Amino acid sequence: MTLAISAVHLFLLVMASCMDETSIENPFGECPSPGNANAKEIKTQFLPYKNSRYSIETDTVLRSEFAVVLELTPELLSENQVGKFPGQAFALSCAPSYNFKNISNISVILTAPFAGIQNGTDISYLLELPDKTRLSEFRDFQNTSNFFLLKLNKEPSNFERLKTKTILFLRNGTQITFESNSPAIQTR
Repeated sequence: MTLAISAVHLFLLVMASCMDETSIENPFGECPSPGNANAKEIKTQFLPYKNSRYSIETDTVLRSEFAVVLELTPELLSENQVGKFPGQAFALSCAPSYNFKNISNISVILTAPFAGIQNGTDISYLLELPDKTRLSEFRDFQNTSNFFLLKLNKEPSNFERLKTKTILFLRNGTQITFESNSPAIQTR
């Protein structure tokens, strides 16, 4: 009897993890809706990502491969449970998305001169999201990933490094900062 109950329970868990609803158009269910979250940390990383690691200050990277990646650490305010069984899985195409409730905006400030721009300058207007929106103009932190890929819209000198302080401005008036040094950017 115990074996039969265990088998039925296992079957129910497997079926719930594979399918949320049964419909001809979408037999494997929906992606979960964005979770409400607060950002509790920000990190700056640099592309290219090779050998299971981001590029670091001691690396040299080609200008064509260079990009800035901002990573927010989310703190979920509520759990989004679409299904009723534990162990529910979603398709690999369902990347987590968040409605960040506490973010006002993000700035990137130079901590050393770069490409003829003086120390202390906010260069958020030079960093573009894939849809060409400048980071300085980006304010909608709803239904978004916790990773932001940013391309630098400024040609540096050969082997120059981008030294920055990234500031996450929160709606309550506080700030979270992260300082970083990019790899050397090879332009020729």
